[in-house]
Amino acid sequence: MDSIHTFDGLNKRLPAFLRELGDNNSAEWFHAHREEYLHSVAMPLAALAEILAPDIALIDNSLVKRLSRPRRDTRFSRDKSPYRTEVWFAFRSVQPNWTEFPAFFFEATPEHCRWGMGYYSARPTTMSVLRDIAQEKQKRFLAALASATRRGFALHGDLYKRHPPVPADMPKEIAELIRRRNAYLCRTAGYGPLLLSGELTEMLAADYAALGAMYRFFCMAHT
Repeated sequence: MDSIHTFDGLNKRLPAFLRELGDNNSAEWFHAHREEYLHSVAMPLAALAEILAPDIALIDNSLVKRLSRPRRDTRFSRDKSPYRTEVWFAFRSVQPNWTEFPAFFFEATPEHCRWGMGYYSARPTTMSVLRDIAQEKQKRFLAALASATRRGFALHGDLYKRHPPVPADMPKEIAELIRRRNAYLCRTAGYGPLLLSGELTEMLAADYAALGAMYRFFCMAHT
């Protein structure tokens, strides 16, 4: 097996393999193509995560690396397809309730890749504290957000059907946060030359570093 410490870009077969898996989502098909899955999908993604681990540690050395498994947990899902057609890695908290702590992530789908930082599923109380801090420390929040947006990131997250009141004089960037019941920043790219080359590691390292200030801001909701 190749060393996971080498990375020459995502495999050009990755998006096509994920599409084919979506069209043939069965144990029989997956096991017949398991070696291709390992070489086209799993190993390059693991290598990318391994190389980026020291850069993430510079931001927070308590985060742990997690890679998606090929099998889906279908116990509570209407979709009983056994295998994932989106694969990912994340650097996340070791806390049992890690979903409400900010994490760094990278995800590959049949159409594109996306990466960023934020909550997987923040509790309402966490978002309430984050909103309060953003309004109290507006300059710090806006500076952290500007560092991220200069790298192409945008704020995402499900919107409230009925969001908390937004003061009339609130900066629009903070108003966007107030309207959301979850929050994360990400950017998306198609499978062009950069994603398929070793230069991807340098870009991602710079992107995650640019998210560091916002990561620390999100962490303040738990202190």
